[in-house]
Amino acid sequence: MNKRPRIVIGVCGSIAAFKIAVLHKYLRDHAEVTVAMTPSATQFVGPQTFLALTGNPVITSLFEPTHSKPKHIDLADELDLLLIAPATANILAKAAHGIADEPVSTLIMSSLPSEKPIIFAPAMNTRMWQNPATVANVQVLRDRGYHFIDPDEGDLACGWTGEGRLAEPQVIAKQVFRLLGLDDVAVTG
Repeated sequence: MNKRPRIVIGVCGSIAAFKIAVLHKYLRDHAEVTVAMTPSATQFVGPQTFLALTGNPVITSLFEPTHSKPKHIDLADELDLLLIAPATANILAKAAHGIADEPVSTLIMSSLPSEKPIIFAPAMNTRMWQNPATVANVQVLRDRGYHFIDPDEGDLACGWTGEGRLAEPQVIAKQVFRLLGLDDVAVTG
């Protein structure tokens, strides 16, 4: 029997974090999923939600007293794909500039896009997405081999309408499966 691929999802602080619970519905039958969260992500969706959905401990701290080496190193060694969703302007800036100061940014720095796929699925206000700093950070990351699932246009939580919505969970799942070589997995629902 083939081993199920191991996906780690880095959840960042955005109202769109609730969509990651929906995304899990598409991933669960085909992959083992673990979640790491930034401190601000825990203000939108509690770690207990992802623990209940995945059955795996949720990483919310750089310091896990039950592990002999840092958990972000273990996860980086074990994962087959790293998905950062929702990816905020903050995490894109950290990744582009090598800042690692919480579980998700440290996990990004512990993983190499030349070894395993790393995908960013951004979600933010239209101005933040179009800000020259964000545009430059995204280009730096693309040039380094990171993958992106660009945000959709539509109504945003801030009351605006424009580009910045997290791509729909089905779209994200299809890209994840494609990068894992699981093109035959049907994503419906």
